[in-house]
Amino acid sequence: MPIRTRLTLSFTILFGIIVLGLAIGSYVLVRGSLLSGLDTQLHAAIDGTAMSSEHELNEHPIAPPGEADLQDILNERRDAALPDIQILVREGSRLVAYKAGSDMAVDLRTLPPDRLRPGSLKNLRIVYRDIPVPKFHLNYQIYAAASTDVIFGRLNRFALMLIVLVPMGLLLAAAAGFDLSKRALAPLNELSKKIDAVTSSDLSLRIKVAGSKDEISTIGAAFNRLLDRLQHAFDSQRRFMVDASHELRTPVTVTLAAAQVTTRDATRTPQDSDEALHIIEDQMLRLKNIVQQLLLLSQADASALKLNVRDLYLDDVLGEAVRAARVLAREKQIAIDFEAPPEAQVRGDPELLGQAVMVLLDNAVKFTPPGGRIAVGISRRGADWVCHVSDNGRGIPDSEQPHIFDRFYRAGQDVDGKGLEGSGLGLAIAKTIIDSHLGTLALTESRPGCTRFEIRLLASQQEEVGSASDINPAVLMSGYSLHPGER
Repeated sequence: MPIRTRLTLSFTILFGIIVLGLAIGSYVLVRGSLLSGLDTQLHAAIDGTAMSSEHELNEHPIAPPGEADLQDILNERRDAALPDIQILVREGSRLVAYKAGSDMAVDLRTLPPDRLRPGSLKNLRIVYRDIPVPKFHLNYQIYAAASTDVIFGRLNRFALMLIVLVPMGLLLAAAAGFDLSKRALAPLNELSKKIDAVTSSDLSLRIKVAGSKDEISTIGAAFNRLLDRLQHAFDSQRRFMVDASHELRTPVTVTLAAAQVTTRDATRTPQDSDEALHIIEDQMLRLKNIVQQLLLLSQADASALKLNVRDLYLDDVLGEAVRAARVLAREKQIAIDFEAPPEAQVRGDPELLGQAVMVLLDNAVKFTPPGGRIAVGISRRGADWVCHVSDNGRGIPDSEQPHIFDRFYRAGQDVDGKGLEGSGLGLAIAKTIIDSHLGTLALTESRPGCTRFEIRLLASQQEEVGSASDINPAVLMSGYSLHPGER
């Protein structure tokens, strides 16, 4: 059943219950008010008759003359006062006095004493009062009654009016509910159409959100934010695919060219074949390295990067990376200084952390002039260990600094003025690795003569350094597998 129909039915049923309750309540109140008014008149008639009875009976030494005078008084009142009310005075089973009413639906004199009870009886409303007369040792009963035909006639007309008006009100409520639900759901219908119009090739469509902060506007704003995230993800994916295709094309093209030239050269020598095989091997190794890097980044993007997390000493990891980097720096006669406190304990994957540090050292060697120096160190800042790698190269221009962690981005040329080799994925991979360890990698300084990168990692919980308030346990890594981006 459509939501519009359900809303209309719900609104109509709720309105119907309310209207029906009001109608029944109104009928009960009107009926009670009319009967209460009639009872007031009957009690007034009884009070007047009681006063006359006491007066007339007490004026005579015996009861019969007083009873005769009371009958005369009632006869006088038959047409003058209370013409619609019957009044009956009895003493036990004996009839003492009687006044008839204009509406004689039932004659009170014909009813036995056991039927003369207060309330409604055969279209009559009856009230009752005892009048004791101690002088004669008698107890008189005074009854007053009036027809309820007029009252119930009014109630029947009122009930008929309610029977007509209540269904009409329900019909109007149903129509109003249907119109209100149609207007209320109109933005949702527009949202549904916009959603159907969104495709992977065009994510620029957005919902027009009104200035009000109602539920529909909230849904529209949330949908727009979802489209923003999707568009950003699709754009990133497209750029990644274009850059990856461009990066992979070069080694494939070189490999194919080397193989084709060699195989089609009828005069090739074994030396030419060996040279072509060396070219192919170099390009395949480069291709393998790019594929491995892309695989690592794709796993990180899919939150599927598994870390072999354990307690380790950061100074040991940096020491191994520095030893490897000194081999690369030997050709350019670059000195690498390393200083670190012992037992800088953290939790992480030692292989991946070493790879991230090696990326920074490799870049430092590329951009440091021959005979320069590279400094590597570890220091403690609060609850973190900070690892820094700095060189005295030319620095990174301000225009390039915002992009250095972008994938496939290569900043200018090395210190020899040659185009940079590599895929441009190094810093992106290093940042991904550090992010997966809940740390930070940042360029903290870059100018001619000094470029400094810093890695911040949370110190292991097992270290007793500082007070417990210095360490935030909510971000400590636990277990043996961690997905990047979980903070």
